[in-house]
This record gives sequence, C-alpha cells and structure tokens, in this order.
Amino acid sequence: MMLNSMALLVIAAAVSTTSALECSKDDVLSKYRLSDIPLVSTSKLDDTPPSKTNTTWYFNLCQAEGELPADCPKNSQICGVQTVLLAGEDPIVSQVISWGQGLSYTVENDTESGFVVKMGETNWGSNTVDSTLKFNCAKDDDLSVEWDTKALSLSWNTPFACLKDSKKPPPEKPKDGEKNKEPADDSWGWFTWLFIILVLAFGVYIIMGAWLTFTRSPADFSDAVHDFVDTLKSLAQGVPSFVSEIFGRAVGRGDRGGYSAV
Repeated sequence: MMLNSMALLVIAAAVSTTSALECSKDDVLSKYRLSDIPLVSTSKLDDTPPSKTNTTWYFNLCQAEGELPADCPKNSQICGVQTVLLAGEDPIVSQVISWGQGLSYTVENDTESGFVVKMGETNWGSNTVDSTLKFNCAKDDDLSVEWDTKALSLSWNTPFACLKDSKKPPPEKPKDGEKNKEPADDSWGWFTWLFIILVLAFGVYIIMGAWLTFTRSPADFSDAVHDFVDTLKSLAQGVPSFVSEIFGRAVGRGDRGGYSAV
C-alpha cells in the first residue's frame, strides 16, 4: 500500500491537473503569453444536399473576453454548434457540443515549442467525448479542428503559445471582428533586384560604348553623349510608372485568412 501511494503521488506531480482553465493562476500556463488570448472561432461549411451544414467551434479559453452565441451553454470553454441551412428556411441547429468550466484538464508536454491541454470528458447525450488542444509556438496564426463525434482535436499555431521570456515578439491582440493579417515583408522583392541589376548593366553598356566610340573616332563622341542623355531622359520618364507598379504590388497583397476574434 505504501508503494502504491507513493506511485500515485509521483504520477500526480508529473502532470498539472486543475478543475478550471485559469491561465494566469496555473503554474504551467502562466509561463506562456496567454493573458491576452481572445475568444476565437472557426467555421466549416459542408455541402450536404439538399442542405448545407455549417459547423462553428468557439474557444473561450483562459477566461477570454467575448460573448458566446446564445446556442452555447453558459460558461462554456469550448462550444461547437452545427447548423443545417435550407434554401428559403430558417437555420436549424442540429448539434451543440460543450466543454464547461467545471471540467478538469491536464497540461502536458510543456516546452519552449508549446504545450498540450487535455480536457476532461464531457457528456453529449448518452455519450462522453474528450478533447485535446495542441498549442504550438509560431509567428503566424493557423488554427485547425478535427471532430469525429467521439473526440475533438485542436491544433493551433500561434504566438500566444510562446513563452513570455522567448525572444519572439509578443502577439498583438486582434480587434473584435478582425482576422489576423500576415505581417508585412520589409525585404526587397526579386522584381526590385532585377530592375536594379538591369539598370546597372545598361549603364555599364552605355559607358563602354561611349568609351569605344571616343577611342575610334573622337568626332562621333558628341553623338554618343547625346544618345546617352536621351536614354537617361527615357529612363527618368519611366521611373514614376515603375514606382507605381511596385507600390501596387506591395499594397495589393491579399490578407491570409485565419481565425477570427469574436
């Protein structure tokens, strides 16, 4: 009996177990940048003739600020709502799955690269389902969900999963209704470098041509100079359109889709 009791104590100490997901108070989760994590959602629309089926998952982790939809039970930490859409009719809610705040959870595999949260089983009708939430420290956000009516699996690449003392910059909290945007690239594109190389090569060609003309016939050097000046004028006239094209390429980059803050 003594050995069994000691073994249980070792197991309990190896895994962080708590009954409420309070990130700021948890010994493990408090090491990560979870204090500003928002309430997030992700949706998937399936074509299920004669209807369409929309499944939306809400993650209200770490007591995030935000309001869950009316279909979700109060104090849900995770809530999935499946809605059937028929043309000309009101949406029909067909499934609601919820993990409440009273459920226990464990934090495992906590490293600099992220951590895993395993939620306790929740009742769903006559069935019990569990969930595994894998958080990966990453510069950009990418959230994916898998659900097979028996278990929920979340994989979230996000700066929120990075340690507070990590050298990676802290994440900016998304504004309400705003999707994460891809950070701007400050490096020069290949088109800019190609233009610079072509200009330099053209300049070398003009100079070498003028020098060869001067060495062969000094009388024709003035004509070469005039040609060179005309070429420079043509290049100067083309600069505004080039700058406009570069600006259009930079501004016209589309935003990368991601999770949305509720």
